[in-house]
Amino acid sequence: MPAPKTSVTQAQDVFRPVLLRGLTALGYALISIFWIGADLKVLSYATAGLLVLTGVFMWQYASAPTAPAKSRGLYAFGAGIMLLAGITTLFSSTPAMVAYMAAVGLIVGGIAEIMVFSKHRAGFPPYRNQLVSGAVALAVGVALVFSGGLDVHGILGMIGGGAVVFAVFELIAAFGHLHDSRKEAVAEND
Repeated sequence: MPAPKTSVTQAQDVFRPVLLRGLTALGYALISIFWIGADLKVLSYATAGLLVLTGVFMWQYASAPTAPAKSRGLYAFGAGIMLLAGITTLFSSTPAMVAYMAAVGLIVGGIAEIMVFSKHRAGFPPYRNQLVSGAVALAVGVALVFSGGLDVHGILGMIGGGAVVFAVFELIAAFGHLHDSRKEAVAEND
């Protein structure tokens, strides 16, 4: 049985949030790699930006007009926790607090994405990507739970490593959606 294909309309609906999630992760990855003298403020603000923007783009993805209404509650919950975790990292006074707050957001968001994948991918083919994004978020979140002894650079590197994987995957998915969204124009020209 062939896998369901993403329609042109579905691809057009999800291209922007997927691209922006990938670019957000890429921005965090670049900060984690190239900011040599990062301190707690850099860690807090960069992590807050990553989590808040990821939560916003998760919500935009789930609220796409072609996305199943049944998936929106679960996805909104994951996005909301991601947003709250991002905001709380701004008030963290130690690298461990940033790590634990990020872990909560990433674990809940990752579980939400995996559940959306498992329950709704047949009705909305773009959700097939949620397995990888959810697994990366969950893995980084679980790793952060056990990172209590790391300093700012260790936490930044751990989240940044996940952001690199996430950015590559999301950007590939985004350009796949862009390609799928142009099928109609190509068919009209033939």
